[in-house]
Amino acid sequence: MEDFVRIPAFMEFGFEDLKREVVDRGLCSRCGTCAAFCDKIDISDKPKFRYEHDTVCGLCYTICPRTFISMDHVERKIFERTRRDEEEYVGVFRKCYAVRRSDMFEHNGQDGGAVTAILAYAIDKQIIDCAVVTTCDEKKWRVSVKVAADYDALCASAGTKYSIFPSVIGVKEAIEHGYSSIGFVGLPCQIQGLRIVQTTEQPYDINQDKIKLLIGLFCMENFSEEMLDFIDKICPLENVRKFDIKGREMCIYGKDVHRIPLSEIEHFVGEGCLVCTDFASELADISVGSVGSPDGFSTVIVRTEEGEKLVNGAIRDGYIEAEEIKEEGLREIVKIAKLKRKRGEKMSSR
Repeated sequence: MEDFVRIPAFMEFGFEDLKREVVDRGLCSRCGTCAAFCDKIDISDKPKFRYEHDTVCGLCYTICPRTFISMDHVERKIFERTRRDEEEYVGVFRKCYAVRRSDMFEHNGQDGGAVTAILAYAIDKQIIDCAVVTTCDEKKWRVSVKVAADYDALCASAGTKYSIFPSVIGVKEAIEHGYSSIGFVGLPCQIQGLRIVQTTEQPYDINQDKIKLLIGLFCMENFSEEMLDFIDKICPLENVRKFDIKGREMCIYGKDVHRIPLSEIEHFVGEGCLVCTDFASELADISVGSVGSPDGFSTVIVRTEEGEKLVNGAIRDGYIEAEEIKEEGLREIVKIAKLKRKRGEKMSSR
């Protein structure tokens, strides 16, 4: 998706424009940003939108990451500079580490449990008072969002989910429950939406100042819930411990390990994923994924000053173990980031 120059949208654009230009064109990523901050939009349990359109304010259109977005503008607001072309192909960053949770934690998590350990540190040190995380039911892997305020709640939500869900709506839930220093873990499109909320000049107080920490996940693509029904026929979902994508296969860990070529499930990929050009959550405070690190570790890209203080503190206080990633690991991340950017630009031009 190419970068657009942001222009004022209030009273000039509204939800009908959003529906026509984004939803009806198959560009919607179902990030949930519009529904989280505009009470005129509701996202039901199924992947459909319900609009109540007795008022036009332009907010939903303005904060959608699929309408106007200038990456340069947001980068300057967040990082006080823009990226350095090929040198920072995966976005502005300060350090890149291979991280795993320390022995002080019993719960392993996925790829070393880095996200859970970092969030535990942030909550323990009162940097945030809750974290909005994506979770699922234990038997059928149906995805939902959860506001976690302690370590046990974080552990219950650990692990990668590959079903599309509008997780940003969890920020609204956190605000309604009285939290004032909110952390959020989500996908690149969701991070983009929240950064637009934080950086866009608009006339409404939508509690954007309560969003304190954004942890973005690496994401090549995500899948519709129908994929779970497909997998259930191969491996009963109640037996599945975790999902993972390795190379060109999705690995399903149950009583045995089942490997499904991605080509067999590509028709479940969300339409909005195909126009996305961001693999490594380039606008997050911290980006996390498995690419570039050895098994049992997470790749953690530190992007902002706040993110750097957080990771350094978690290392110092023994929450995580970390080693800087060498050039070879960075090249692996860049390779996949280029593939996603190329695909997104190609699909956007159609």
